[in-house]
Amino acid sequence: MKKEKDKKLELRVSSGIVKNKKLKIPEIDDFRAVQEVAKSAVFSIIGDKIDGAVCLDIFAGSGNMGIEALSRGAEWCDFVDNNSISVDVIKENIINCGFLEKSEVFRKDSVKYVGKTEKKYDIIFVDPFYKDTAQKHLISNIKNILSEGGLVVFFHGDNLNLQEMVKGTDLSIVDERKFGNSFFTILS
Repeated sequence: MKKEKDKKLELRVSSGIVKNKKLKIPEIDDFRAVQEVAKSAVFSIIGDKIDGAVCLDIFAGSGNMGIEALSRGAEWCDFVDNNSISVDVIKENIINCGFLEKSEVFRKDSVKYVGKTEKKYDIIFVDPFYKDTAQKHLISNIKNILSEGGLVVFFHGDNLNLQEMVKGTDLSIVDERKFGNSFFTILS
């Protein structure tokens, strides 16, 4: 039984210069990795925008999305997570993939990071725990750090109404997909 669970939670880079590189998973309660099919769909939609992009992976967990972006041609990725276990795993995964010179890891609250950073990002990956639905402050500030023409890829459960959250902001929903109990919504 344990082997089945471990296999189910195995992460790997699906494409690019470090394709098939395995990623370590943080041992945290309620950790959920982005499904392979969802990850592939996201990068299919993003397409060439990933080439040379400056990315931000917040609520980064294992660093799965940011590392995938770097593998597919992103120029840089900042990773933000407030859990020390996740931060250690992200650093290990970055070193394992050879992306130390193309990234930085911050142990900070993701919402506070977005509210305080002066950096601009072309693509921002947002993947909070699905039970964490209090993201209005994040949504209202994220446009301030998004480059012109940039995209936000927000992973969430069905209990989060992003349509309602983007009201009154300069963000709009570009695309939304459902995979089982998981969704991702692309905002610009």
